[in-house]
Amino acid sequence: MNRSFKAFSVVGTTLFTLFVSSSLWAQEPRELYDAMKKGECLPHSERLHEQAVKGDLNAQLEFGKAIQEDLCEVVERWSPGMPEQWFRKPAEQGIAQAQVELGRELSSDWSVEGEDAAVVWYLKAAEQGNAKAQFNLAQIYHRGGRSIKNLKDMDKALAYYHQAAESGYPSAYMLLGAIYQSGTEVPQDDVVAAKWLRKYAETGNDSGQFDFAEVLAAGRGVEKDEAGAFEWYGKSAAQGNEYAQYEMARMLEQGTGTKRNEREAAKLYRKSADANFGKAQLALGSMYAQGRGGLPKSKSKAKFWMLKAYERSAPGAEEALNNL
Repeated sequence: MNRSFKAFSVVGTTLFTLFVSSSLWAQEPRELYDAMKKGECLPHSERLHEQAVKGDLNAQLEFGKAIQEDLCEVVERWSPGMPEQWFRKPAEQGIAQAQVELGRELSSDWSVEGEDAAVVWYLKAAEQGNAKAQFNLAQIYHRGGRSIKNLKDMDKALAYYHQAAESGYPSAYMLLGAIYQSGTEVPQDDVVAAKWLRKYAETGNDSGQFDFAEVLAAGRGVEKDEAGAFEWYGKSAAQGNEYAQYEMARMLEQGTGTKRNEREAAKLYRKSADANFGKAQLALGSMYAQGRGGLPKSKSKAKFWMLKAYERSAPGAEEALNNL
């Protein structure tokens, strides 16, 4: 290797190192935290710690979160104390997310004093439109707090749930749907419940998709739509929801809301049964007992699945076993 090439290699390596260092230096605190979440500890944790110590408010917020989750062993490496110490400065400077995290830390000891202090910070963040703070306040007033300052108050709870929902907080959709559907704490309103459950389903949550499918299947607060229910069960089932897999299989077996297809029904019953859902285990056992859905007729396999269903207290499992 000639001398000029060696010199070029050294310069190239130096420039590359400087480029990497400058790129890391340019990374925002959230990017460093996200890298740590992925397990990319060094040098991201060192850089985030350095930024936090120097007083970067956003870095202090992200470093506090890293301590909460003990990412990359930051607690052991720097012994930085409680996360609230890192959340407090950005919270005092009006950073809403830090106010929420500080509130969460203060209330984590389950004391009256901790919750009262947390509510103060949640209110500050909620006034800035922070959906998580609004939801946390709704939860406190929904269940009733630990002190006389935070007694159960459904009017306040609903107001904050609605604020959080309007800010796009998925859990608020879910709880508003459940509250209006049950009618135990407010006048029952299936139309309003269906509206919120649909919004929750549209976030892609598998439980939300299942709940909205149930609404459509029953025609509760909406026009009954079995084909629509089948579609939403399908979205939920595709994410592995065993209850949706069972309901989708049942509709396929019966030809409800879709074309009858016992083979596909058997496949879905098996997925749900493998997830230990008793009703699916009983249905699968019944298919083996009758040799339906493309399955061989097999008393032993029928008994195997029916016994599992019985262990799960599935309705009708004991009778099915006795009649096998």
